[in-house]
Amino acid sequence: MNSEVMQPPQLSNGRLLLLGVSSVILCVSFIMSVFAPFPLALAVVLYGRVKGYLTGLAGLVLSFAFAVTLYQDFTLFGFYACVLVFGIGVGEIVLRGISPIKGIVSFGLGFFVILIAGSTFLIQSRGVSVEQYVVQQIEMSSDWITEQKKLIERSTDKDSIQMLQLLDNPKLLARELLNSIPGYAFMGVFLMLWFNMFLVLKSRRLLLSGHDYPYSEGNMLNFKVPFPFVFLLISGLVLAVWGSDLGSAQLESVGILIIKCLGIFYFFQGFGVFSDLLTFLGIGGFFRTLIVMIVIFMANYLIAAAGLFDNWFDFRKYFVKRKTED
Repeated sequence: MNSEVMQPPQLSNGRLLLLGVSSVILCVSFIMSVFAPFPLALAVVLYGRVKGYLTGLAGLVLSFAFAVTLYQDFTLFGFYACVLVFGIGVGEIVLRGISPIKGIVSFGLGFFVILIAGSTFLIQSRGVSVEQYVVQQIEMSSDWITEQKKLIERSTDKDSIQMLQLLDNPKLLARELLNSIPGYAFMGVFLMLWFNMFLVLKSRRLLLSGHDYPYSEGNMLNFKVPFPFVFLLISGLVLAVWGSDLGSAQLESVGILIIKCLGIFYFFQGFGVFSDLLTFLGIGGFFRTLIVMIVIFMANYLIAAAGLFDNWFDFRKYFVKRKTED
């Protein structure tokens, strides 16, 4: 435990307003939108539930105003509503003193189930199936699809012919989207929760100012997937490769979904190993941040593979051994 005296943060109303506005600005951005729940979570932790929740609601009103006046589209408003839920969820995990790993896994699974069930219920309440609804949305986006087809026709990509065939068949495209959306939604939910919880715990000096919070970002970096899940991953790989031979093409989609859902957790484990490697090599500061960003966006599969194989090789012990020898 750090023994230095922590000074209470200056909790002015101006800073509270800044946290609320910054969450909306991050939400409007593209790549940085994944960090939008962080300011809201800090507002809940530092200013208490009442002020934190009111800040989130004010941001919700602001996002609604942007959606109506600037974008004429409610996508931003819907996304910010999810950001608000995530920010409150992360803040509550901290305020209740829950283990961060246990907290984000429980909250993330609950949110994902409600998201899928709620979306399915709302669509079916319109008197159409989920597939029919997606087909309708695709047909309504015919102008955008036409533009994409023109771009693909000029492309030299070897998969361009398959992409054109897919865009020419709304029903087939709808099935492909329905097979892929759950997996990407699952990964998106846990990526946002993990990164924002990490940032909150990284701000531990602020959290310690009010009370002795027992967790730090180290708890996130030491995340480890229980070994028995390896067998579930193997079953997913088998279905993804040989699903059609086993009697149904749908089994391939199930296998890919299993791989994506477990892969995000192995990514977290691998990211912890990668972070320890950078620390061992003495890489820090801006250069470390640059390397981390490049690896996350360009070599995320390698990070997930490192997390998987860490179950057998325990890479961290080699870092410790070499340190001891030095």
